[in-house]
Order: sequence, then C-alpha cells, then structure tokens
Amino acid sequence: MNTKHFRIGTAAIAAIALTGFLTACGDDSAKSSPATSQQTTAAAPAAPASGKSAALVDGKTLTGTFDTTCAKQGDTLALALTDNNNATYGQLTVSATVTGADTVQAVGIAGSKGGSSGLPYAVGYGNGQPGGSAKVVKDGNTYKVTGEGVGAPDLTNPLAGPSTSTFDITFACSTIVGA
Repeated sequence: MNTKHFRIGTAAIAAIALTGFLTACGDDSAKSSPATSQQTTAAAPAAPASGKSAALVDGKTLTGTFDTTCAKQGDTLALALTDNNNATYGQLTVSATVTGADTVQAVGIAGSKGGSSGLPYAVGYGNGQPGGSAKVVKDGNTYKVTGEGVGAPDLTNPLAGPSTSTFDITFACSTIVGA
C-alpha cells in the first residue's frame, strides 16, 4: 500500500471523527442559508458576507446548510462546518485544525458521496505531509483558511496519482468552546 495514500486517508478519517465529536457539542447558531443548487461555479468568488461560514474548492462553492463548530483546547483550535444531509455530497464535513496563532496542522473536506467513480468525496492537507499547503488569517472570531490539498486518486486511472485542489474556507465562529 502506498504510504502517501494511507496517510491522507487516515487524516481524512481523523478529521471526520473529530468533526463528529465537535458537532455533538457544537453551536447551531451560525448556519448559512441553503442554496437552490448544491454546487455552483463562481468566476471570481466573492468573500462571504460578514459572519457567514463558507467553503470553496477549486473556485466552486460547496453550498449547504452548514453548522459551524469552533472549539479550543490549550494551543489547538478545531474548526468545522457540517451539513449532514447535503444533496451532492451526503454527509459533508469541512474541517481545519490550527495550532499557535497561525499554523494550520490539517484540513479535511469530505463527503460520504460525490467523489469520482462513485467514491466518497475527499480533499485533505496535513502539515509535514507531501503535497499541499495551507495558511490561516484571523479577523476577530472569523478564520479564513486557504491553500491546496490532495484528493483521492481516480481509481479508473490509478497511475495518474492523487489530484490536487485549492480551497478557500471561512469559519465564522459565533462562539469558541473552551476559549
């Protein structure tokens, strides 16, 4: 088994498990409004309105009814957007872990469906792992995480290797549990 694919898969599973835990103790007050189509393309994506969480992958908005969860323990901040009934991606989770003031440790974007060849949708970044990059900018209780992650390989062409995707995620935290 290729260790690079194993690490990305393990990071995605850990991000989903963390998000599930955070959702159980999360704050439902920061929801975005549902859109009529589940995925739209934006020529030049505008920043979300103040106080709204949003996620873009490769310039395409991941629309849904997101619950935003933000929790801090010690020097680690866990951020998550969840939509448990997304028409395009099933259970859609967008998460990031930040340590210190500005180090992005991990980003996970995962859906229970919507990936290539009928597989689940997955894009991930892990600090210190090959491929990808991420940075965070804080404005009050709003965190904007941008960068590039690695996606699952296309199983119809496994020699092509994993794909890469850019991401632009805004976590608008109404409260930060543990802060």
